[in-house]
This record gives sequence, structure tokens and C-alpha cells, in this order.
Amino acid sequence: SGKLLDRLLYRGVLPRYAFPTDVATFHVFDEARSSRFRPIMRFAPSQGLPIALSQYAPGKQIWISGKCYSSGAVYSVMADERYRAWENKRPYCECSACGFARTFEIGEIARGDKRDCPACGAENTFGEAKYWLRPPGFAHPIDVEEVTSPDDMPETSYATRAKLTMQTPSDDAEWTAINDRIRMLKERKHLLVSNTGPKRDGYSYCVKCGRIEASNDPTPLLTAPHRKPYPDEKQPMCEGAGTTRHIVLGTDFITDIALFSVSVDLPLRLRPGQYPTDVALRTVSEALAKAACQLLEIEPGELMAEYRPSLTTEGREGLKAEIFLYDTLPGGAGFSSQLVGCGKELFERALKLMRTCPENCDASCYRCLRSFKNKIEHRLLDRHVGAALIDYLLTGHLPEFDAQRLQQSTNLLFNDLLRQGLAGVTFEANAQIIIKDVGKRTVPIVALVGDGARFVIALSGPLTNDYPAAPSLNTVLAEADDLETIVINELLVRGNLPAATREVRQRLGV
Repeated sequence: SGKLLDRLLYRGVLPRYAFPTDVATFHVFDEARSSRFRPIMRFAPSQGLPIALSQYAPGKQIWISGKCYSSGAVYSVMADERYRAWENKRPYCECSACGFARTFEIGEIARGDKRDCPACGAENTFGEAKYWLRPPGFAHPIDVEEVTSPDDMPETSYATRAKLTMQTPSDDAEWTAINDRIRMLKERKHLLVSNTGPKRDGYSYCVKCGRIEASNDPTPLLTAPHRKPYPDEKQPMCEGAGTTRHIVLGTDFITDIALFSVSVDLPLRLRPGQYPTDVALRTVSEALAKAACQLLEIEPGELMAEYRPSLTTEGREGLKAEIFLYDTLPGGAGFSSQLVGCGKELFERALKLMRTCPENCDASCYRCLRSFKNKIEHRLLDRHVGAALIDYLLTGHLPEFDAQRLQQSTNLLFNDLLRQGLAGVTFEANAQIIIKDVGKRTVPIVALVGDGARFVIALSGPLTNDYPAAPSLNTVLAEADDLETIVINELLVRGNLPAATREVRQRLGV
């Protein structure tokens, strides 16, 4: 029902780089020279829509020529484009546990509905369904004064990374095996980029005039009559009766994709939505993207990577995950498809990148994995965890976790437990305990509770929950029948020490 040229571009039949249709403009009106039927712009910078969803997002402050302008409207010089965008809206769902997202056709799901996640299997986490809208452009409302030094910085919202919505291919013949644990295929599919607003609550959007604001704004303007964001000398006010809340802004584009499926065996787990899994897969994704750019001798940013659970039973159990590299140029440039023949070399280069940081950093730095583009995910980058996972995928053997780092994390937890000063509990580090019929053994931390109970507190590796990272400790605990063991994830200690201490307290019953 749409235009033939638009359809051919959307499906990737015609190259997008020759016809840049996915461009969003930020409009700043020249109020003195503009009229209702002839708006004139003082400034009109443009960005590709996947970038504009972050840089020009509603509420965002944009500096142009020494002045600060605020994005507060969805706008296009061609008025029909905004109405057509609303007519083409789709229901959108995102899993609150693992982040998997997709859109539906109107009628497939009702607005506000929740479902079980098809990726991680979590119950009732997929939704609530919101309307998803592709904005044709943005504007600084004409009644808002530009400023040179803004006093109040609005809450920032960013677009999600590109989401792959295709099903995991079930036919083994479609995959190319790199080894028993890694396989890959090349695809050409649509990726989904969305901005769900501050605190993932979406935006309130006036369908009649295009004005938009965050749905969690404490002082909403759109529920009452408000000023139109564009010049209209005859009817400058909008009655405010057409506002829809919790709108998601987004776009989708077809591009070349290299999809990698990785498999692990117990005790390793990549459980969807868990912090250690996010750290491991985010780190490996960034390392693979950087290694791929080096391998193909292209500029950083020409390829990006993202991960998701495998849409299979093994994926829900944490035994399979997927990482995909994609061309950032809408329509694709063919870079990702070139990686099919060099999968093992790609993983080996990524492993070398993480193991040979020139700065020898503790987790990540700008000389190994960090960049301006992944700044909001710096806390999830840990080259030691990523290197351990890739080493396992290449060799089938999980390397021992760094003993020095393990000791440092154990000291952090022990000192925080001492600081808490739990009544009736005594803690001792590197304690020697006597095991019946065995003799003396050394454990990282022992807790003696007032009623005589003994607990051994040990740290697990990031990807081996419930299994102490020190191999010798497993033997000690197997020999002791009168000891209870509390195993805390090492990444939790480093990333959220209060939560780790709280978990110990709960397990001790204090």
C-alpha cells in the first residue's frame, strides 16, 4: 500500500547509501520569518535515524552555534509524513529480564499486554506492549527560548543497541561449524533500534500537533491545551485532546549480519538477564567487533556487535547464546558477510586483544575495549571475564580464574563483613579449620555463628555460579560433612559489594 521506491529501499533491494532515507533532521524555526504554510529554519542539522534516536531524543539538549536548544516535538516539513508515521505505528514489546525486543503487526497483540519471553522464557516479562513509532524528524518548540547555560539537565535517554528479531535457525545445515562450541552463519535481516524513554516509561505524544515529552515528567504539559511546536499564526494553541502516553520511538533497517552461536557445558552457565552473563557477552561482543574491524582493515564503528539468548530450550537454560556482528550502514556494505570464512581467526584475535592490554588494566580501559560509543556500558566490560569465555570456546577447557584477583575480591568481601559487625557472628580470613577424619584445611573465609554453626564463604568465578573458583577448595568442601558453604559470585563482589554482603547475611540467617 506504500510507495514502490520506499518499499524497495526498506527491503534492501536498492542500496540505502545511494538514497539516504533513514535521516532525521532537528529543526530550529526562524520565528520572525516563518508562517504556517512556509516554515523557515535557522538551523536544520541531520543525523542517521539510529543515531538521532539518542542525539535528538525528546528532552535532549542540542548545542548549535553557541546556544542550547531542546528537542520537544516530532516534526516534518511535510505534514503528511508525521500523520503517515502514526498510521504505521506497531505494538512493541521488550523483555524486562533479558532485553529481547520485537514489534508486532496491529492486531497481533493488544496494547498493555504482557507475555512470557520467547528468548529467556521468563514468565510475564515480555511487555507491557506499547505503540512503536518511527519519527520523521524532531524540532525545538517555537515557544521555548534557547539558552546559553541550561540550569536543569533533563533525564537522559538513549536508544537501545540494534536488536535481532529473527528466530534461531533450527536446521543445522544452515550453520558453518568453527568447532564443537562455535558455529556461524551469514544473514541479511532487519535490526530494530528503539528509544523507550527515561526509566523505560516511554513518551507522551500529541498526535494532533506532534509535541512530545517524557511520560514520567513530573509536570506534564500535554494533558491540557498547549502551544503548537511549529509556527501557526491563526491557531497557535492545540486543544490537547489527542495525547497518547507511553510511546516508543524507533526504526528498523536491513543490513548484513554475521551470527555466531556459542555453546557451553556445566558448570559454565550464560543465564539470560543475569549480571555475570551480561558482563561476559558484552565484553566478548565488543572484542569481536574491534577484532573484526582490524581483520578487515576498516574504520572502527563500521561494524558493531550485540548479543541475545539463543531462541531455543538450551538458550533459556543458559547453555547457548548468540552474538551477531552487523554493518552499521543501513542496507549493509558486505563487511559482516566476509567474516564467515575466518571465524576461528576472529575469535583468536579477540582473545589476544583482551589478554594484551598495553595498560594492563584491571577490567577495561580506552586502550583495549572502551570507546566513546560504548560509554554507557563501560561497567559491563571486563577483559578477564571475556578472555576466560573465549578461551573456553576455543579450547573446551575453562582456565583457572586469576588467583591474585580472586584474593583481592575475597579481601574486599571480608573487610566489608567486618565493617558490618554482625552480632553473634565471628569472621576469619584464610582460616584453618579441622575436618573430622581429615585434619586441618585452609579456607578463604569462615563464619562462626553463636549457636556453633560453621559456614565457609568462598567466591565463584563469574560464569560458574555455586562452584568455588579455587579447585582445591572443592576437594576440602567435599570432605567436610559438618560445614555449610556460601558461594558468592566474584563479579557481584566487585560490581555491587553491598549486595554481596547482604546475600551473605541472608544466608547466615542474620
